[in-house]
Amino acid sequence: MDYLQPTEVDALLTAAHAYGNKRAHLCLALMYASGTRISQALNLKGVDIIPDPSTGGYRVRIRGAKKGRTRPFRVMTSNNPAFDMTPIVELARLQGTNRLFGGLTRFYMHILVKKFAATAGLHADMVSCHRIRHSTAMKIYTQSQRIGIVSAYLCHTDAASAFNYVAESDSQLGDQIMADVFANA
Repeated sequence: MDYLQPTEVDALLTAAHAYGNKRAHLCLALMYASGTRISQALNLKGVDIIPDPSTGGYRVRIRGAKKGRTRPFRVMTSNNPAFDMTPIVELARLQGTNRLFGGLTRFYMHILVKKFAATAGLHADMVSCHRIRHSTAMKIYTQSQRIGIVSAYLCHTDAASAFNYVAESDSQLGDQIMADVFANA
């Protein structure tokens, strides 16, 4: 599996933030934080950012692209503005029932990701929207050493999607791992 190292993700998100397209940056940060597919991220609406009474923060309700699975992910906070997703809450208020990331398309996001990669000093051919998902998976696996957590966090319908001999489902641990990544960025 091809993925980006944490330092490469840091450089990519920093380049995205510096570029100035707030929606593209937040979309990319969301994709990394949740491991979501680009199509799922672009289909989000403002109303999909929901309060989380248990933490006092917010969650992103991501509807599953495959088999209709839906799962809420934390809106990650960080002192590093490249990793801080809290501006997504205000964007959600503005968008309401409209698409959260407005006119962004898959094609345009792929172009922007290549541009961010080049700006970050990464080889553009080695970076893609789906590779961000792989990077999330590897970060969670590296921290937990449990492929079932990765499978649950990425909303696989079957743990065999990751490895067919492991069956765990602790997506909350995956959520905590990614929250720690963003908090310490």
